[in-house]
Amino acid sequence: MKKPYQSNWFSGVLALLFALLLFFNANASGNIGNMTSVSQVYDEMLYNIPVQLEYDKDKYFVSGYEETVNVHLSSLNRIQLDLESNEDTRNFQVVADLTETPLGTSEIQLRVKGLSTAVTAELETKTITVTKEKKVTKSFDVEAQLPESIEAEGYKVDEIAVSPKKVEITTGEDTAKAISRVIAPLSNIKQSADTIKQTVNVQAIDSKGQVLSIENPAPQVKVVVGLTMPSKEVGLTISPTGSPPSGVEHYTFNLSEQKVEIRGTKSVLDAMDTIELPVDVSNIKSSTKQKIKIPTNADYIVSPEEIEVTINPVFTGTNTSFSETRGQSTTTSYSSQAIPTPLPSSSEEPTSSSSTSSSSSTSSAESSAEDEIGNGSSSVPAN
Repeated sequence: MKKPYQSNWFSGVLALLFALLLFFNANASGNIGNMTSVSQVYDEMLYNIPVQLEYDKDKYFVSGYEETVNVHLSSLNRIQLDLESNEDTRNFQVVADLTETPLGTSEIQLRVKGLSTAVTAELETKTITVTKEKKVTKSFDVEAQLPESIEAEGYKVDEIAVSPKKVEITTGEDTAKAISRVIAPLSNIKQSADTIKQTVNVQAIDSKGQVLSIENPAPQVKVVVGLTMPSKEVGLTISPTGSPPSGVEHYTFNLSEQKVEIRGTKSVLDAMDTIELPVDVSNIKSSTKQKIKIPTNADYIVSPEEIEVTINPVFTGTNTSFSETRGQSTTTSYSSQAIPTPLPSSSEEPTSSSSTSSSSSTSSAESSAEDEIGNGSSSVPAN
């Protein structure tokens, strides 16, 4: 028979073990509860996810549906969510099953296929409207459709070449019956272009001018359009540049051409009357000929592209210059200094003499002016 103190000791140890067991069990439950309460839900919004249609593509043509939808993904697993969010690693697809859908227009339910069980998906758009037709292929002539700007800017169309002239269009049976013409729509051109060369996708148009659905990608054609651009003649103005040497009062300029032809759009031509021609006069002390390129830009074409300019320095002390235009030369004069006039004396005889001298000087100046007019020189002061 056990002694009383031995029985009490055993009961105490047993009670202590139960107490420890209850303590640890309570703490473990609390930790699990805390872990559950702090679990985070991750989510991601995906835009423009393609809709995959399931049907017999050899027999049917489908059109009129929204090709993409937005999808909201959520998960407790950040890694799985990232895999499905990334286009390169995702497994899911948004599909519409049309295998049992009758011909005509129907509303089809969308569903998510192949998504990880650790991720939940919600579609922003639940259904799409689809038109299902029997598939047909027919041949059509192609015509080029020019931009409206061609006529508005005054271009004249010389010739249009389309290659190939016929294309095969694949579409639905009813859609093919509605095709009125097949066009190759050209995009806008550069303002100074005299030829259009573009490769474009064709479009099928109905009698109302609306674009119809055809197989994607659509057939391509090459279009070449020859154009004659509007043109006009504009004058040339001299703009001296550089630093002239000392002693030169001004320069005269002889141009091989007074006007040049420019070609471009009507709006560009209407805004231009002259072209400024920069001429470098640095260190020119004697008559010099220069080939000057006519300034231009992408808005217009100029012809000829360059002209010859003869630069003649006029040294200080030369008579007052003048303005005139003759033949192939432009004469434009500017007076930079006034020639001093002698003061008359108090006696009548010298006054008469002075008057005679002045008259003679005026006659000489007019004679000199007539000679220079005949030569057709252009005079610009030296700066």
